[in-house]
Amino acid sequence: MSWQSVSWWVGGMAALLSLAALVYAVLASWAVARWHPILRDAEPSLLAESAPSGPAISLLKPLHGDAGELYDALRSFCVQEYPRYELVCGVQSPTDPAIAVVERLQAEFPALPLRLVRTTTRIGRNPKVNNLAGILAVCRYAALVISDADIVVGPHYLRHIAPLLQDTAVGVVTCLYRARPADTLWSQVLASQVNGLFLPSVLVAARLGPNIFCGGATMAILRTTLDAFGGLPRLADHLADDYWLGAFSRALGKRTVLADYVADTVVQEAGFRSFYQHALRWSRTTRSVQPAGHAFSFLSYPLPLVCLLAAGMGAWGLLPLGVVLLWRVVYHRQIVRKLGASGSFGVALLGDFLGLWIWFHALFARRVAWRGAHFSIDADGRMGGHDGAE
Repeated sequence: MSWQSVSWWVGGMAALLSLAALVYAVLASWAVARWHPILRDAEPSLLAESAPSGPAISLLKPLHGDAGELYDALRSFCVQEYPRYELVCGVQSPTDPAIAVVERLQAEFPALPLRLVRTTTRIGRNPKVNNLAGILAVCRYAALVISDADIVVGPHYLRHIAPLLQDTAVGVVTCLYRARPADTLWSQVLASQVNGLFLPSVLVAARLGPNIFCGGATMAILRTTLDAFGGLPRLADHLADDYWLGAFSRALGKRTVLADYVADTVVQEAGFRSFYQHALRWSRTTRSVQPAGHAFSFLSYPLPLVCLLAAGMGAWGLLPLGVVLLWRVVYHRQIVRKLGASGSFGVALLGDFLGLWIWFHALFARRVAWRGAHFSIDADGRMGGHDGAE
């Protein structure tokens, strides 16, 4: 093969990939434009007498430590305008700082069924699922809403989620989350990746086919559905316990519904290392549950991808580069307006370029850092042993 033939082949592949990246860019903007999120700070008013009702709910909160935002996050679940629910929090260490936060809220809301479970239950390698197993054992109600500790919601959250769970064809109700960064650079970079990259990719996938996303911000499920697929022990060794909760429910013939409600999460990354470990764990988790989807997810980074490919296209590479750069500016403003989010364009670009590199790293990563330990990840996404080192 001559050098000219190689050059043409490289240029053709670069042009093809650039076109694919442009197509994804259009799809992302289209999906965001058609999306009508219900945001916590713009939550529509729901009158108790006219709002859809729902079943009595057990809210499960697996807790681990307190980075400073736990009180506000948990308090948002204590003020739900919902007729009948309980809030059950769990810790797996007798010295967990989260205990003091829960006790403070118990004193503040004496009429609320707010319980703290100190549990040493262990059913697998996933520490969150172990915690949930201890919590579930004392829950009173058949409708369960599992939510991560750092999630913040508005007072009508349960009124938006609960009615969706009453459809017998629905197995799990989930929702997206908006990242609210702390005042550090790496918190802002991670928040830009959540809001501008991850969130639109879920919307695109949901628009093009049945929704398979299930996230820790909200996992609402009936106890009968959970029991039907084998319960929490089925999830206990999986890193992506949230994804598998939805997947096992869908295996029963039920749908996973993506609600329009958007929760908030506070992103706090003290430095580059914690940011990188967090982002790598997310990417590696995606690879474990959707290997084909992860393999092609480089297309969700159009600008850095086209920047890399432009060199192989010669002077013609300036055209897609200019188009994608212009799109990225417009798209950044679209996301900021849609989510009422903050963040500079420069931070968003940094998040884009680092995101593509982290995607590449996740193709080969075999271990992830989580809750102060490093876990090995098998080919099927199951968690191996950990060394306890950070």
